[in-house]
Amino acid sequence: MVEPLDGPELDRLITALLNATGAVRRVVEEEDRERDPGMSGEEVIGCCAMRLRAILSIFLVEDEEGEELVVVTDFLAFATLLIAQEGGFADTFRPETSAADRELLM
Repeated sequence: MVEPLDGPELDRLITALLNATGAVRRVVEEEDRERDPGMSGEEVIGCCAMRLRAILSIFLVEDEEGEELVVVTDFLAFATLLIAQEGGFADTFRPETSAADRELLM
């Protein structure tokens, strides 16, 4: 089971995020193991992105315009920034934070 089928929605979301994070980590580790020794980290991430794109392109079958993906992407981006802010590493994702954005995250 990838996520609980019942229970509080926040708990289901957290479980789904942890599972997705673990799955992506496995993709990155596999690409890193299989990489050419001369490849940079950026090239490895590029290979991971292409692999994930191929896997996740199934979402576009049902959502040709990508409208649902916009909602999911915006949510994940904002959740990432909230987590990074709480963890003290928000600058990793956006070193130039505007005053308005800082206020949203506080």
